[in-house]
Amino acid sequence: MNNSDVIVRSLEQAGVRWVFGVPSGPVLPLIDSLRRSSVQFVLTASETSAGFIASAVGYLSGIPGVCVSTVGPGATNLTTGVGCAWLDRAPLLAITCNVATPWLNRRIQMRIDHHALFQPLTKATLSFCQGPVANTVSEALAIATQEPPGPVHLDLPEDIAQAE
Repeated sequence: MNNSDVIVRSLEQAGVRWVFGVPSGPVLPLIDSLRRSSVQFVLTASETSAGFIASAVGYLSGIPGVCVSTVGPGATNLTTGVGCAWLDRAPLLAITCNVATPWLNRRIQMRIDHHALFQPLTKATLSFCQGPVANTVSEALAIATQEPPGPVHLDLPEDIAQAE
């Protein structure tokens, strides 16, 4: 079992039914894990619509809506829907799939600081790193549903997603 499988299993146990987003390279390990679970990946027209749909799901159900994006422009597109969740106090998890850990502090094409981007729009911004990723998901779910509910950002480097 890799970390993407553990993340998806944690979402499944929390009652999450859908993850909304657009596929791309760094997102594929997570999508692959979703295909082997009861949580359905729902293709959206853009990351912006993924954020809005996840916000609506969280607002209506009380279970955090989940949206996913790739590095850089995908993450910036996601912020509009995440901002909606912030203003509406909707529980939401925004997962940005990032480059591999050794590349995180390098200036490369499309890579931006996801934490700086999401910090003003979320209750918390967390990173998945080596170790028990289920604890990070549990923490994010607790923060998202704690009064007042709202969005939480999770950054998932590609090597962490694929690690056993």
